Amino acid sequence: MLKKILVIFLVLILCAPLCSYAAAKKKVGYVNLTYETDDNFVIKSKLYYPKQKAKVYPLVVFLHSIGYSSDYWGDLVQNFVNSGIAALVIDLRGHGQSVYDSDFRIRSWRYYSEKQFSVYPKDITDILKYLASNYKDISTTKYAIVGADIGANTAVLVSEKMLNKPKALVLMSPTSKFKGLYIPISMTNLGNIPIMTIASAKDNYSKKEADTLKKFAQDEYNLKIYPQGGMGMLMLKANPSMSKDIVDWVIPKLK
Repeated sequence: MLKKILVIFLVLILCAPLCSYAAAKKKVGYVNLTYETDDNFVIKSKLYYPKQKAKVYPLVVFLHSIGYSSDYWGDLVQNFVNSGIAALVIDLRGHGQSVYDSDFRIRSWRYYSEKQFSVYPKDITDILKYLASNYKDISTTKYAIVGADIGANTAVLVSEKMLNKPKALVLMSPTSKFKGLYIPISMTNLGNIPIMTIASAKDNYSKKEADTLKKFAQDEYNLKIYPQGGMGMLMLKANPSMSKDIVDWVIPKLK
């Protein structure tokens, strides 16, 4: 009897590290992605999976406002995930967790020139190509992009470059030119991509720009003005209905 107890005790002791390792490897709803660019910059992002089982998940890509990070999307990301849509939430170069090159030197957006901002579209297109090659359970044909101010302009330029175009774009406070990222001509090249453009009633500049960009759109251009908030993703917190409005508009486009 004593021998049996001793054997059980030894098995439990030896198994403990293995059990702890297995628990640590368990999927917790998202996967951390690290992508090193051609110029040795490290871009960090998170890929969120829905709880619902699917062979291939539609995708929404999130590109945040200048000076912020992917932590500021509020409940918008989770609302998509709860609806069965995967979400790729990227920290743009120089923001959030994406501030280091491969030599661990900090490169903040605050000191970028327009030439440095000009690589944003390539960063995102390369990450989407990487995703297509390595995550076969994520669709890169049924996807949408949500972008805010510089993220909105980047979304348009990415869409122009991608062979598989997004099914929809949500552009919060886009402008004709943001940090050198000029989009009117690119919008004419998008073809049949429906666009929801969002601006705040308190942001006269963005309202005017959103109206100007309408004439370059080649498909549906749904302009929504919300009463509160400032520029870009700041509107989400100030307008509680905005998150649901975006989800309700995008999801039918991904069917």
